[in-house]
Amino acid sequence: MKQTKNEIHNDSYLSVLRLPSFCVLLAGRLISGAGQILFSMATMWYILQLTESALAAALIPMLPYFIYAFLGIPLATISDRLPKKQLLIWTDILRACVACILALLFMSGQMVPWHIYAANLLIAILGFLFNPATQTVIPAILPDPSKQLAPANALLNSSSKTIELLGYAVGGILVAFISVQSILFIYALTFLLSAFSIVFIHIPVTKVVKQKGISGFMKDSLQGITFLFSRKILASCIIFGAIINFAGAPLHIFTPIFADMVLHAGPQGYGLLQSAFAAGSIAGSLLSGKYAKRLSLARWFLISYLISGASLLLMPMFPNLYIAIACSFLLMLGLALVNVPLVTSILLSTPEEKRGRVMNSMGVLMSGVSNPLGLLLGGWFIETYNPSWVYMGIGIFVIVMGLGSMLVRPFREEQGQHFRQQSASV
Repeated sequence: MKQTKNEIHNDSYLSVLRLPSFCVLLAGRLISGAGQILFSMATMWYILQLTESALAAALIPMLPYFIYAFLGIPLATISDRLPKKQLLIWTDILRACVACILALLFMSGQMVPWHIYAANLLIAILGFLFNPATQTVIPAILPDPSKQLAPANALLNSSSKTIELLGYAVGGILVAFISVQSILFIYALTFLLSAFSIVFIHIPVTKVVKQKGISGFMKDSLQGITFLFSRKILASCIIFGAIINFAGAPLHIFTPIFADMVLHAGPQGYGLLQSAFAAGSIAGSLLSGKYAKRLSLARWFLISYLISGASLLLMPMFPNLYIAIACSFLLMLGLALVNVPLVTSILLSTPEEKRGRVMNSMGVLMSGVSNPLGLLLGGWFIETYNPSWVYMGIGIFVIVMGLGSMLVRPFREEQGQHFRQQSASV
């Protein structure tokens, strides 16, 4: 069956950007995302100046990872039980209030380090209530989620990466020239603008199913994990994703070392590699968002891992800054290729009353545990092995995992089912 002109149009980026509700939500996410980067940089810098301890400053960006690993699923359960529009508005308002209180403490000279840690903790908790609600809302505000969800997810991912790419550059300038209390008030304003924008979005009332009591809450919390592992293809994606995240986590530590010891490019080279990472993520998200339904999840995993593994393998084989920049771009492009199809597939197959728990469970299982363990492993590798050998070793491992996915039964079955569906639609 041939696609009609309207059907082709419905799965385009333009069709999604013509939806006022989605554009308003996207703008709010971008504004608050920029504010979050500014807040993190300002509080880290202040703690570093106050304590002269790199470890004390590093605790600030590490706090969200700890909260996500230990409380991500219970917070998603709470989010699934509450009205989504009110939750989105109030979590934004409360984050703005926390920032204002912190600014007032700073202006009065009563600021002490634990205030900053407590503020970051509260903001992280509110964020992990906000995010599952957003993931539940996005399919609900799309007229045709089966066609529009992939480009919508791609736009959200690529836009957040663009803000991240620009935010740290602009944030560094602002932190250097603007007072901390001014930055905190700007941060509060971004969340107030986000809350104000959500007021004008029509969000359908989503279904809520909950069990009573503490035991009921715990059973509800486990439903996300149970749902994922009840489907063989999703369970396989979770396991493969967790293994790759574990293997790739040391790269966060090794990239500056690689730029310095192997490329001899210094901090400027490290900055260029980081920019290439962000640009690759943007390109990969937009590419997979456009063609998400053309390939099966199994095929996306294979392509993603082959591109990423080959990029890691080539970087130390040809130690040149420009080649490393190109490989860094391809590395993140490859990794980003699988994110949009995977998230879209899970959201479309998940009942709306479980979406928050399912998505947070996926995140905790794939990165909340494996990334910290991988970072610990990376710290040991730094002291033991040459960065070039580490890059090559991880690259070979990723390629082998990609080829190995072809032998996994759920991936093969899903590929065959997708091929039959594509044949039937022609």
